[in-house]
Amino acid sequence: MNILNYWNMLSDNTKFFVGFLSLLLLILIFRYSSNLIEFGLSKVLKAKKVSNKAWIYLGVKNKFFSSALFAALICFLPGLTPIVLGENFPRLTFVCVRIFAALSIIVVMVAIGSFLDVLADKFQRSIKLPVKGIVQALKIVAWIITIILVLSALLNKEPLYFLGGLTALSAILLLIFKDAILGLVSGVQLSINDLVRVGDWITISGQDVDGTVIDILLTTIRVQNWDNTIVNIPAYNLVANSFTNWRGMQEAGARRIKRAINIDLKTVRFLTDEDIERLSRLNLLKDYLAKKKEQIGKLNKTADEYNRHKLSNIGTFRAYCYEYLKNNPYISKDFTCMVRQLAPTSEGVPLEIYAFSNDTNWEHYEGIQSDIFDHFLSIIGLFDLKVYQRISTME
Repeated sequence: MNILNYWNMLSDNTKFFVGFLSLLLLILIFRYSSNLIEFGLSKVLKAKKVSNKAWIYLGVKNKFFSSALFAALICFLPGLTPIVLGENFPRLTFVCVRIFAALSIIVVMVAIGSFLDVLADKFQRSIKLPVKGIVQALKIVAWIITIILVLSALLNKEPLYFLGGLTALSAILLLIFKDAILGLVSGVQLSINDLVRVGDWITISGQDVDGTVIDILLTTIRVQNWDNTIVNIPAYNLVANSFTNWRGMQEAGARRIKRAINIDLKTVRFLTDEDIERLSRLNLLKDYLAKKKEQIGKLNKTADEYNRHKLSNIGTFRAYCYEYLKNNPYISKDFTCMVRQLAPTSEGVPLEIYAFSNDTNWEHYEGIQSDIFDHFLSIIGLFDLKVYQRISTME
């Protein structure tokens, strides 16, 4: 009763000032309470080891629960303001109601933005669309609408009143958001054509880009290179210029091996009978040489001295390489496998290995490729062949 009497003794100005401070204090209490509740929820999730892909975990991570709770509480403020401030200063009360209404709109927009972030985190790897880029575009549109509604609340004007002025500023807005618009259009093109996704390995020649896509934003694409550096590439660059996406290789489960051994032309010759007998001891060539000897024997029955058929050491080595690849457990049987001879050059005859490893892991792939060429380079001497090596002379 004493408190009520004391309150009645206060002047109208003091009552209004105290009421306004009470509303500000109430806002702080709302904010602190919502943050405290979310903090407690995060502790519970951590204790229960909830998956970082769960909705509730993503909500806490993006502060959705605190912002949504704060928005729900703050929306009562415009209706509560006339009751707290009284009717002694109607114009000031009306202004305060408008200010709190504008604040409510902003807080609701922040909550909506947090929810969009939750959706982006949840679906960025499960669908092909550039979710984060779309979310950023939606946020830009939402904030433009928010600004219009806030101005409408503060100036007591209809939202359509500001749309007329917005059309006059469209040219300026297009200039300001040029990169965002280009990025959004490029992001849509990338997603419709399924050119790049989060997790893809891409390379761009001449730009030091060689790594995994970790994020597709509205205007940029973030790539983590294999040396752990992070490169931000404008999304428009991927549409306007060429780049290599290794996703097809990863999905196929096979990676191409394409490398040549240059054979010294001076060492290429026909095989003698002793050579054939010696090479026939190799299990991989036993059937091949037997078949070839039979074929050549039939052909040579009708051939004269100058047109007799013979086996060459380079041809036999090529056959050995092919048989070795066919019997290698790390070479895929579902894709092209061949050993071909390319056009001779000043650096010898290139003998190219063209096959696919059945392991796309980079480290394993390099090991498989190296083991194959280690073997070929080591055994080439058995065929009396030499690898071409340029000799530098010192004057």
